[in-house]
Amino acid sequence: MESSAIKELQQVLAKNGNGEYADQMAQYMKNNFPFYGIQSTPRRRISRQWLKNYPIANESDTCAILKLLWAKDQREFQYIGSDIAKKNKQKLTPKSIPILEYCIRAKSWWDTVDALAAHPIGMIVQQYPEVISLMDQWVEDENMWIRRTALLYQLQYKEKTDQDRLFRYCELRMDEGEFFIRKAIGWVLRQYSYINPDAVIGFVDKWDGRLSNLSKREGLKALHRNM
Repeated sequence: MESSAIKELQQVLAKNGNGEYADQMAQYMKNNFPFYGIQSTPRRRISRQWLKNYPIANESDTCAILKLLWAKDQREFQYIGSDIAKKNKQKLTPKSIPILEYCIRAKSWWDTVDALAAHPIGMIVQQYPEVISLMDQWVEDENMWIRRTALLYQLQYKEKTDQDRLFRYCELRMDEGEFFIRKAIGWVLRQYSYINPDAVIGFVDKWDGRLSNLSKREGLKALHRNM
């Protein structure tokens, strides 16, 4: 992927920007990033049209475009990158982990981190079990977004979830005061409760005194709706 392709994308995004939406979107993201102000449906339409001229053939192409998109300021570039990583996740191998890790650590916020964790990272770990040991390292990482990724990578696994690892990661991180970690614990427990509600209830009961109220509330939300 050449830098000229990114310049072309930048021109199209700038042309379709909306200043009012840009301000609203920046405020919603705590003013961490500037925006062009393009909502998801037109943004994906722009991305699809652009990629017709610059098709992604392989893993190398995917990694190259992610690096270029993450170098740009406006958040729409990273959203397009996250969509590309999700769409092309079957092309990825452990060779892609370094660039995905870079994308998680750089310009970090839940809107991109969660998509990368649950889709490309989750797919790579599922297809290449040797990467599981890296998740064991990430759940202890100093970077909160890397720890959140380790908690969330099994989010789409359903019946293939490694219950022991899921609960162990939750136990390792349950004493943290960080909102995004507590929320992630609740999220993965809720997702797993659709598959094995008794196991989630048992885990919450076992650690009732240590799990945050947020994690417990989120983790049991789906079960309460079904009562």
